[in-house]
Amino acid sequence: MNVVIDEQRVQSTPLRRLRPDDVRRFWRDGWLVVEDLAPPDAVARLGSRADAIARGEVAGLDPDRVQKEQRVRAGEVTAAAPELEVRKLYWLAGRDPVLEGHVRHPAIVDAVADLLDTDDLKLYADQLFMKPPAIGAAQPWHQDSRSFADIFPMDLVTAWTAIDDATLDNGCLEFVSGSHRWGLIDDQEFEELRARIGTDPELAASPGPLRSGSVSFHHSLTWHASRANVSAARRRGYAAHYMRADARRAAAIQGPAVPPPLQIRGRSFRGCV
Repeated sequence: MNVVIDEQRVQSTPLRRLRPDDVRRFWRDGWLVVEDLAPPDAVARLGSRADAIARGEVAGLDPDRVQKEQRVRAGEVTAAAPELEVRKLYWLAGRDPVLEGHVRHPAIVDAVADLLDTDDLKLYADQLFMKPPAIGAAQPWHQDSRSFADIFPMDLVTAWTAIDDATLDNGCLEFVSGSHRWGLIDDQEFEELRARIGTDPELAASPGPLRSGSVSFHHSLTWHASRANVSAARRRGYAAHYMRADARRAAAIQGPAVPPPLQIRGRSFRGCV
């Protein structure tokens, strides 16, 4: 049975995990928090694996996929442990069984399938943000589709899983609700708009704090950011970027040098990603 999500959008497949109000809220705001979606044991494995990769203890993984914090690279600071100097790990899910197990977790994939209204899903890319205590840098306001500009339609969904509790003090994600409806902002307007977010009453920032094991989902056109970690607490979060399997890649547009997409569920289509 079809479910009316809003006047323009009808859910054509049965909901697997979310409620109609959840899907409606996502398409209204461009983001959604689902508490306690990932089980504690899976989150603990993910956190342990992230630290092991950051320390260089996992064989066969490209060390270039480990990026240290800018202040560490500049020689300004050091930390008590190697994993506390790392900003992010990226493009690793297809090469590591623990990370791949997470991006295939049924609860997360079911939620993405509900939001994109399809079981034909692929993983575009993944990033594990470490944001260490005291030195974890802020991430300015941005749209993911500015980086993922080679993928059409521009409606990828990111599932951002909190490994640690994410708060304002340690740099939880913040969103501009409804900004996914603005489309992709061009270079001329981008910096002007970025400067207005949070200062213009019409462009309010909405924080999305998460308990460990909770997941926020956001549209690839939704403006989002995170503050610097000014606390003594870690804020690790794993971002998995999903797309429809019938999405297309524009050969004339430069995208990031991501590995081949992972088939997550359902069908693959000739001539598509």
